[in-house]
Amino acid sequence: MKTVKLAADTAYWDKAKATDLMNNFITSKGVDKIEAVFANNDDMALGAIESLKAHGYNKGDASKFIPVVGVDATTPGLAAIQDGSMYGTAYNNGIDQGIAAMRIAVAAAQNKTITKDTAGFEVTSNKYVWIPYEKVTKDNCSKYMSK
Repeated sequence: MKTVKLAADTAYWDKAKATDLMNNFITSKGVDKIEAVFANNDDMALGAIESLKAHGYNKGDASKFIPVVGVDATTPGLAAIQDGSMYGTAYNNGIDQGIAAMRIAVAAAQNKTITKDTAGFEVTSNKYVWIPYEKVTKDNCSKYMSK
């Protein structure tokens, strides 16, 4: 099976712009051509969902569901996952980012090389520290509601 990217654009992390952009995709390409939506934040994912709902999708009928995935595990994003209109999101762990930043600051102040041992997380190209995203779906959504 060949994968084809139907469209790629940006809504600049804005829900209203994402709604308009998704409406344009649906109008120009047809909703039947859209298999999934991946957004770089939950607000844009929610904007896409608003558009899909206006076209009769993602309202509870399993035969009219297009998976939409966001990033950030925001409260509105988690609520959309719980109500079934959004498929999932990715939790960007700010606590681990803060821990890594503090470890790096201490290591730098001590003139130590920044490594996995000093940062506490994978370091690539001697400059990128990778804090793993956490997959959030309906199965584990409640765990993230209080974060």
